[in-house]
Order: sequence, then structure tokens, then C-alpha cells
Amino acid sequence: MVDRYIKRDIRGLLDLAIPDDEGAKNAAGTLATSISVLVEKLLSGGNRQPSYSNSSNSRGSRGAATRRGGSGSRSTMAAKQSVSKPNNDSANIMSDWITEQQNASSAKGKPVKAPSRNSVAALNKSFDEFKQWVYSNNSTNESTLYEPISQFFCFVASCLKAVHTLSQSVCPRRLVVPFFKPDRKSADGDDDSRVDLYLNLPQFDDYTIGTLITNPPEENNEAPMLADTFAIVEVKSAIQGIGKAMPQLFQYTRGIYNEQYDRRFAWGMAVGGKQVQAVFFGPNYALASDTICVDDASGRAKLVKLLVDWSFCESHRLGYDPAITHNKRLRYYEINVGSEDGSITYYSKGAVISAERLFGRHTRCFIASTAKSGHAATIEPDIFIKYAWPEATEDANVDYRDEGRHLQKITRTIGAEPNLDGKCPRYQSGGRVMINRRVGNEGIKAVEDTSRSILSDGICQQLDDDQDFVNGLRVHKVICMKGVGKPLKELENVFEVICVMADAMECHWKIYQRCKILHRDISTNNILFSGSGSKIKGMLVDFDHAICEDDKDAV
Repeated sequence: MVDRYIKRDIRGLLDLAIPDDEGAKNAAGTLATSISVLVEKLLSGGNRQPSYSNSSNSRGSRGAATRRGGSGSRSTMAAKQSVSKPNNDSANIMSDWITEQQNASSAKGKPVKAPSRNSVAALNKSFDEFKQWVYSNNSTNESTLYEPISQFFCFVASCLKAVHTLSQSVCPRRLVVPFFKPDRKSADGDDDSRVDLYLNLPQFDDYTIGTLITNPPEENNEAPMLADTFAIVEVKSAIQGIGKAMPQLFQYTRGIYNEQYDRRFAWGMAVGGKQVQAVFFGPNYALASDTICVDDASGRAKLVKLLVDWSFCESHRLGYDPAITHNKRLRYYEINVGSEDGSITYYSKGAVISAERLFGRHTRCFIASTAKSGHAATIEPDIFIKYAWPEATEDANVDYRDEGRHLQKITRTIGAEPNLDGKCPRYQSGGRVMINRRVGNEGIKAVEDTSRSILSDGICQQLDDDQDFVNGLRVHKVICMKGVGKPLKELENVFEVICVMADAMECHWKIYQRCKILHRDISTNNILFSGSGSKIKGMLVDFDHAICEDDKDAV
């Protein structure tokens, strides 16, 4: 499965995390460079500036890793000995760096406080741990890498928090922090799989540096939640390599789609010893970056830059749908759907159908109401909302299999007939999902959310140039329909089954007779019911495989 869907060594993949906002983009770039310089200064004991190589691609990096990382290498042994000794200067280096950054970004004339001992101590702790990753050898067991890798993330997060505590400049939106216990089974997963590292995104203002390192956001006795996980990191030893981590990363990322109703795409990381690949999971493909080597200064700088960009960028660049907001306090979702009159806000307890596969349509269905409620328990749904990524044409005018197109015709033609009330869905609003994002030199504009638009032009060209890599266009769509039903498995007796099936057959015939639309996907999953007893009604749904005979090109 991995080889079928993945394309490796994609140039520019990490740039997909760069913020759209110019201020955030510049701040992230400046801070990433500064943190990278700090890392190299600490690793060298403060005696030299970093020397970046021209390339950290997979071939060159492997060679460098072998030369520097072999267990018999004199240079490696010397480096290990030098960094394993307590460095009395590291605290001063970190303190000076924090002060320098705060001075550079604080308001003019505003006094800058000296860095707290806790801030410096937290950074020191992370540095002492993550340098063991940098100087690990090929025989290092994967379990011994969990803590050093976790502390690399914590170090970058702590640097961001330390220099922005007093800053008046652009602030990160969040931090990228690992769950404090590695190799754990999630509390909401559908199997017993144990994920190596879960990456979470606590809000920047919610935590202090000490909290990130010594008292993570989660309670100590809690298991990690896929519903709260931004990305998964799978770790293997250098001998096993990144290739062994990929199948597990694919398997576990599927759980993120299943538990998160607002995910459009996902990120992940595969680690093999000191080599890292970032992975971007789209609707029908997975793309891996070229290999990043953490024993090389340029590789460390790339990884720092990615973490900083993730902290500053807009939520849509992380793979979230900005139109869906989870109100955790009131336990409901706010869903904004575009319409001809602007946008409509719906309120839902959650998805009744969630995405169960890593690739494909990613269908999610909500039952919702336009009436705002004080709590999820009091929501009385009367609207059915469906999100999906079906295959489609780039031009919406010739997208003859568009479900919204069919439902609008059905609603116009027979939606007002009383005898069909509750038996066929009635279109309310929806269409192709639009995302506000930066488009080249055109600035921020609303663009259709598709499997190509979430990538850059350069990446799309790389995919087009590979004739063996086939992936059709998928378009993110949302449809709101009047009519809420239950699955057939909840019917209570044969009489109800007969009534519901008769209604579905009537609906199917009327739609074909009056609208010339053929459903083409009749199944028990696509027939719902409402009411009970003598008032029970069956309803035919899911017209995303339907065609209209009037659209000759579709036939």
C-alpha cells in the first residue's frame, strides 16, 4: 500500500507549511534561523558558528551520516566525548540568546527583563537530551531515541515561548509539543496499536516554558487522544531505516482522519536513526520530503524551520478546515457553509459518519441545526451535512457527477410535492469548499479546495512529470440537505422494513421519471428512515454516483 500511494523526495514539500501572512512568514523565518544558530553554538560549546552544507538530500546525507555516525569514527567519538561533558557555558549562551532576541523584537524603549532561571533550565534540559539524538550511532535502539527526539521538539517550542513572553512582535499561534509518554496506545483508537510519538498543538498563550517540559498539557494518567493529535512520528533505528517506519505511519495516521472531523489533510514524520522524512497525506496520495539528517547542520536547520513554520502558519496549512470549529466547553461543532446569500452557521453534536480510510473520499456526515444551543445535548437536528472529496472535473460547469447539482434539480422539480416529504433529500446549501490562502503574487484570495490546490505549482509539476504516479483530481465539497434519518439496522420489525423500502423505491422511480437522474448506487447504507410505526418513512440518499440522462457527456 505504501509504494502504491507515496511519492518520495518531493522538492519544496516543507514550504507548504510557510505562513500566508507576510508578518508571520518573516517572523518565522527570522526565528528559525536564530534558533538554528543557537543549536549549532550549543553543540560546538560556543566556540564556532555553524557551517551549513549545500545539500542534505538523501544520497549526500546518507554518506555524511555514515562518515560521521559510524561507531568506529574518530570524529564521532571525539564529538561524543566533547558533548557528554557538562558544559558550564551553555546556560550563559542560552541566557544571552534569549535577551538578544527579546531586545530585537520588543517595543522601542521598553525595558527587557532578564531571562528567568526556569526558562534557561528548561532549555538546558531539552538540549542535554536532544544532543544524544544528534550523536547517536547506528546501533542505537529505537526506544532510546524517543526522549531525545521529543526534547528536540520541546527545545524549539521553549525557544519560541522564551523570546515571545515579553515581545510585542508577531506571536506564534501555537506550539508543537510531543505527548510526554512515548510508545502509547491512544484512548480513542480502534485497535491496540502503540504510536511512538504523538504531536499536539497547545495554544501559545496557555503554557509557560516549564509547563511544556516538566508538566505537559495532558494529565499524567491520561492516554493520548488521536482526536487531539496534530501529527504522528514513527521511529525506527538507523539499521531498520525510514522505510520500516512508513507502513506504521500510514496505518496510524488513518486514525487521525477517523477521530478528527475537521481534517482536510495530515502531516506526519518517519524517523530512521538520525534521518527524518516529513510526510504530507493528501486525499489520494502521500508525499515525502527529501531526507533530513540531524547530524548535519543544514538538516537540523530544515527541521527547526518546519517546526517554527507549523507554529506560525494558518490552520488550513496544518490540514484543518477553518469552517469547522469544535466548542469543547459546550461540546458541539460550529459549521459554516457557504450559500448564495453569504454563509450559514450550523450546530452539530458531531459526525455520525467519519472517514475510515487514509485515502479516498474521506466522507464525513453531520446532523445539525441552525438554532444555536447552550449545549450539545439540547441540539435538535433537522439538517444533514455531508463533506467529501469525490473525484471531479476542474471546471465545475462540466462536473456532471456533482451530487449538489443533482440535489438542486431534484429539489426544484419534485421537492414541493407533499407525498414525497421526508422520502427524498431537499437541497439547502453547499458546493465546492473555498479556502482563503496566498496565491503567488496575487495575495490572499479564496480558492477551491482540491487535491492540487493544497500543493504548490512546483510540487504539482513533479507529480505530473512522473507518468507512473497516477492521481486524479479530487475536490472538497459540502452539501446541506433537509431531512435527517437513521440507518436501517435500527428498524424494529418486518413491517417497518417493507414500508421504508417501498418509500425508497417510490423515491427512486419519481426522481428518474421526473428528473431523469439515475442513482446508480442503491445499497442498505444509502437508505435511511425517520419516524416510527404508521408514520415511518424511508429516504433515499447519497447521489454522488448518480448521472442525469440530460447530461449527454456524462452518459
